Amino acid sequence: MEWKTLLSKNHFVETEQEGGIAYRNDYDTIICSTLFRRLQDKAQVFPLDDDDYVRTRLTHSLEVSAIGKKLGEYAFAKVKECKQEQWFEEHSEKELSEVLLCAGLVHDIGNPPFGHFGEYTIREWFQTNLEGLTLGDRKVTEILSNWQLQDLYTFEGNAQSIRLLSKTPYLGKENGFNLSYSVLGTIIKYPISSDKLRNCNPNHYKKIGYNFSEKELFDAVNRETGMNGCRHPLSYLLEAADDIAYRTSDLEDAMVKKVISFEQVMDTFERCLRSFEGDAQNRQEVCQCIHKLTEMFQEEVTKNTKKPGLAAVQRWNQYIQGMMIRDAGQTFVKNYSQIMQGDFDGDLFHDTVSGYIIKAVSDLSERKIYTSSVKTRRELFGRRVINSLLDQFMPAAIGYDTNGKSSYIDRRIMDTVSEFYKSMYRNQSVGKSEDEKLYLRILMITDYISGMTDNYAKRLYEELFA
Repeated sequence: MEWKTLLSKNHFVETEQEGGIAYRNDYDTIICSTLFRRLQDKAQVFPLDDDDYVRTRLTHSLEVSAIGKKLGEYAFAKVKECKQEQWFEEHSEKELSEVLLCAGLVHDIGNPPFGHFGEYTIREWFQTNLEGLTLGDRKVTEILSNWQLQDLYTFEGNAQSIRLLSKTPYLGKENGFNLSYSVLGTIIKYPISSDKLRNCNPNHYKKIGYNFSEKELFDAVNRETGMNGCRHPLSYLLEAADDIAYRTSDLEDAMVKKVISFEQVMDTFERCLRSFEGDAQNRQEVCQCIHKLTEMFQEEVTKNTKKPGLAAVQRWNQYIQGMMIRDAGQTFVKNYSQIMQGDFDGDLFHDTVSGYIIKAVSDLSERKIYTSSVKTRRELFGRRVINSLLDQFMPAAIGYDTNGKSSYIDRRIMDTVSEFYKSMYRNQSVGKSEDEKLYLRILMITDYISGMTDNYAKRLYEELFA
């Protein structure tokens, strides 16, 4: 792979400027969009939360964007310092950092309401209910191709992000956000389709990166950037920025929600040390990190801070983020040749001090945060909301826009679906076969429900079913 193509500023659809403002400016396009604003009411960890302190998908995305920019600058400087490639001598770090700045803003834009639990719920609904849906006297599962079926069974926020960014009308334009190939390539964490996930997956990707409906776009991104079916090098830095942001913020938010205590945080790190399997130098650095947190806590106690544990964790998060940026950047440089050849299999925190800290935080999160009753009760409510909405809208959509006779109730149900998503369907279905139109109608409802904010989904559920 070569940076001159990886950082392609070309777009899937070339458009003219309007009013002297370049429509193709990725950053301006993103921050002025409705989809981006909606992230302010989508859960990061705690759905339907009244506390305006805890992160939403919007504030999380802003943090990932900021960290990604720093990572891009750091990685650029380190690769240039090692004189591994002439390209870095002739270009600016902004060419990397600005792509990561934009990619961080939209990396979660396809996530449904109620966080990752919402993703699981949509997958579960298709796996459980799709077999029972019919169009005329034919089962839907007999009409759709295997690839289309697997898209639904393996619904994934990453693939949904690519879909919404390319298909959602933007300022009256039907070609979506039309972001540059470099940004789109960076957010494709898993460059694999659902039909290849299980049968042809040499890199052992766990999730899909794009749907059948976006195959043409993925092929264009792959071709124009020269990714050659591999991960874009900047996707590793974006993934690291995401890990840094949510691993540190989850601790802080969970303490605010009183889901965990400072004592539990310290106990987790002490257990990490007892089971440490790395070399002596890494162990010493991990000890220093834990000691730094203890030191900050004592300083807050001495100052009579109202919540010394929370204040210490907030300060420590800033300290540890700097170290994580360093470790991720250094691993990127260390494995630069493999990454550029598409042969790197792993993440940028493997066998680093940051990696051990992240593992400890992950352990605490799985044991205490992600399974807390505060979080789980709201997620189970969210599951009921999504299931009920899919139960209501999906059967009605199956017969929509066909020659078959729809019932009066189904017509009224489709009347309540946002015209925004119905227009998306109409634009995409032009010239398509009847079988593919069925697939697109199913995606229309999936887009509609997954595009809802937590509170909008809750209100609609209460209006329809309460």
